[in-house]
Amino acid sequence: MRLAIIRRRYNPYGGAERFIERLIPRLAQRNIDTTILTEQWEKNSAEAKVITVPVSGMSRAARFRSFNSQVTAQLAQQSAQGSGFDLIQSHERILGADIYRLGDGVHAAWVSRMQKESSGLRAFWLGMDSFHRAVMQTESAMARDPNLHFVANSSLVQQELQDLLAVPEDRITLIPNGVDTQRFAPAMPSQKASARDELAQATGLVIAPESLVVAVVGSGFSRKGIFLLIEACARLKECVLLICGKDKESAKAQSLIARLGAADRIALTGPLEDVRPLLWAADVFSLPSLYDPSSNAVLEALSCGVPVIVTQDVGMAWEVTDADAGLICERSVASLMQALRKCEDEDRLRKIAYQARAFALRYDQGLIIEQWLNFYQAARSRKRS
Repeated sequence: MRLAIIRRRYNPYGGAERFIERLIPRLAQRNIDTTILTEQWEKNSAEAKVITVPVSGMSRAARFRSFNSQVTAQLAQQSAQGSGFDLIQSHERILGADIYRLGDGVHAAWVSRMQKESSGLRAFWLGMDSFHRAVMQTESAMARDPNLHFVANSSLVQQELQDLLAVPEDRITLIPNGVDTQRFAPAMPSQKASARDELAQATGLVIAPESLVVAVVGSGFSRKGIFLLIEACARLKECVLLICGKDKESAKAQSLIARLGAADRIALTGPLEDVRPLLWAADVFSLPSLYDPSSNAVLEALSCGVPVIVTQDVGMAWEVTDADAGLICERSVASLMQALRKCEDEDRLRKIAYQARAFALRYDQGLIIEQWLNFYQAARSRKRS
């Protein structure tokens, strides 16, 4: 079988890219030839071919349309040459694919949430922005394509596909993100102590034995609620916050930390090649995000036995709370403080940590990749019929 995977750009920290990298070796084992169609892909793989397409345009909307038209032309060329693909899987909003995996969720859902949080003028311009309109128009056209099958990575996205785009249930398959549960394993007591010592030295923080250590991983500080989390942790005197990630608003975050007088308890670590020491040092992982269809960082924290505090707009939030592996909060400082205070009970925290690990084991990447391999066989049969 020949499989094409469409992803516009390679991001070493991107969830879609990590998914693709984990999937390709397993595809090769099943004699599935994989080709990546992309504008830029920096990661080389002996098990996949990469075709780069030129993209032009001065605006985001123009570049979005350029990429889509270039990929469409490339696929047509491959087909004309007799080297077409059995299945075309896109991780981008584009017409002509057989499968669309919604790693970034439903764009219309994101715009709607942004409008609710924005001022009147900002909300108006979000609706008028040519890029957002182009993306949402493409989403709507994809929803009307009876030959396109959607793969949602959370029940949140699955429901939004039906509610916002009217995609029939029989054109949606739910395959959640997976996690390497062997690599992301709970820390031994000595590992936890060592991780805290190393992070304290690297950041200059004071991490006392009784401190409640909170971690967060990700870019897009405003969307992920990092500023709310900074304020909440600053008000809780026993709370230490470690923020991992790089963002254009990093300087703004540093300024807020200084203004709150919390520089000895809150620090930005910058991006980390290996986030496990951060998770091992943490008692709690928090992501009060405006919209996160399915966060790999949340899954990695849970796999390390770290309870999570998330908003209901984070994929699998309700499944996590149903499993007693974490808490749901609102996007407010007060709600975050209330949730963090509940985690100060050591006995309860220990119980939730155990449930967190048990929950994550259900999403071991080996199990999830097997679901994908079975899905491809079904999709190929469906396309042939």
